[in-house]
Amino acid sequence: MKILTAFAIFILVGCATIMGDRTVNVTSAQIQEKLNEKLSVPFSLLKVFDVKLSNALVTFDQTTGRMHTVMDADLSSKLLNQQSSGKLGLSGKLRFDAASSSVLLDEPAIEQINLGQASQQYNEILNALAKTVGKEMLKGLTLYKVKPDDLKVSGTQYVPKGIVVTDRGLQIKLSPQ
Repeated sequence: MKILTAFAIFILVGCATIMGDRTVNVTSAQIQEKLNEKLSVPFSLLKVFDVKLSNALVTFDQTTGRMHTVMDADLSSKLLNQQSSGKLGLSGKLRFDAASSSVLLDEPAIEQINLGQASQQYNEILNALAKTVGKEMLKGLTLYKVKPDDLKVSGTQYVPKGIVVTDRGLQIKLSPQ
C-alpha cells in the first residue's frame, strides 16, 4: 500500500512539473470587442467636440510590437455647427501589467483622423488636436484581462509573466506559481 501511495504522489508531482508554462492566445476579435465596448461611449473633447468611435478593426505588427486600429468616427460640434463622419487611425504598443493581469495600451498615437465631408483645414486642425489630446486619453487603456479560469488549471495556480505580439494576436505567457 505504501508503494502505491508513493507511486501516486510521484505521478502527481511529475504531472505538475510537466504542466510547465502555458500560453493564452488573444485574438484581434477579442481586442476589437473590448475597444468597441470602451470607446463607443460618446465623449467630449475640450467641451467643443462630441466624439463617438465604433467598429474597430485591429491588426498587430509583430515586428514593432504595436497594435493598429482603424475605427469609424462621428464628430459633432455645436460651436462650429458641424457634424462629420470618417475614420480614425490609432496605434500603440502593448504592455502587460502583472499586478492587474491585464494588457494595456502604451505609447498610444492617433495616426490620422479623416472626416470625409470636412475641409482639409478642418481635418488638419482635428489631427493636431486628436494627436495631442488622444494620446493622454488612451494611455493605459485596458484591452484584455486574463480570466481567473486561465490562472488555475487542474489545481495548479499560474501567474502571468508577459506578452508576445504576433501578426495573429497576442500570446500571454503563464508560469506555474
